[in-house]
Amino acid sequence: MEIDLEKLAEEAGAQTLEACMASSITQAREGKLYLMCGGKEEAFRKAEPILKELGSTIRFIGKAGQAAKVKALVNMVMNINTAGLAEGLALGAALGLDLEMLRQVFSQTGAASRVLETDGEDMQNREHSCFFSAAHAAKDSGIAVDLARNIGLDLPLAQATKEQYDRMVKEGLGELDKSGIAELTFKDRHKHSGDHM
Repeated sequence: MEIDLEKLAEEAGAQTLEACMASSITQAREGKLYLMCGGKEEAFRKAEPILKELGSTIRFIGKAGQAAKVKALVNMVMNINTAGLAEGLALGAALGLDLEMLRQVFSQTGAASRVLETDGEDMQNREHSCFFSAAHAAKDSGIAVDLARNIGLDLPLAQATKEQYDRMVKEGLGELDKSGIAELTFKDRHKHSGDHM
């Protein structure tokens, strides 16, 4: 689609640039977006001063369509990490481990991740105010799975994560933050899905 838009714009004597965000509402409010741009480098250089007013990191990814692919991969990995963290914390809770301690250990070992910082405490406290919805996570995981399918690549983790987020949407939890995946995972929660906040 971005390639088609670029072509139509050029025919009209204009230029286009895709600018995909790898950020959340908080960064948008603070003017600290992470923007990944695709298109003609000349168009990027012209727009760069304006883009720098919106974001703290502006990256030129490559030709039209490439930034959207990178965004799909960023969100795919983020979603897998979120689902994995929910499972780790859920198993810890089921084993009777202290989750504060477990999150600290995760943060100091190979289990550390950005989603541990942003979502770990929320999963523990069942606080799922929406910054990146489960419905968006389902959609974005689906985009990545489709990209892989189109080139004959199997992504079982991305597929399983998509199925979990699809399940959230089906059960009316799609407007929760992606951290709400913990509501499907913790042993004592799913049967109380109506009591998710």
